[in-house]
Amino acid sequence: MEHIRTPKVENVRLLDRSSGQRKASIGTLYLSATHTIFVENNPETRKESWVLHSMVSSVERTPTIPAGSQLILRCKDFRVFQILVPQERDCLDVHTSLVRLSRPGAYVCVIMFVIG
Repeated sequence: MEHIRTPKVENVRLLDRSSGQRKASIGTLYLSATHTIFVENNPETRKESWVLHSMVSSVERTPTIPAGSQLILRCKDFRVFQILVPQERDCLDVHTSLVRLSRPGAYVCVIMFVIG
């Protein structure tokens, strides 16, 4: 949890390119220790999109536009998520957190030998 600067960002727009949808969904973005979660604001559908951090291949931050700052998450299973964050500072925090969470610093390998 020490890598998560901003655990929740509201009024985020999500465009999931892999589903073929063209309309952006508005909702809340959550960062947990293991997943990035987007929950739509629409009470009728209340769709959730979950992305496991270990499935994220790359996180790109594009130049800021008047509508906000954009992140592009490319996953190892070829899904691509475009996330538009209204505040640049929140976008920078989410970007930094996702880069750290998607690339673990070190793997601990324990090898046990049984002698007997």
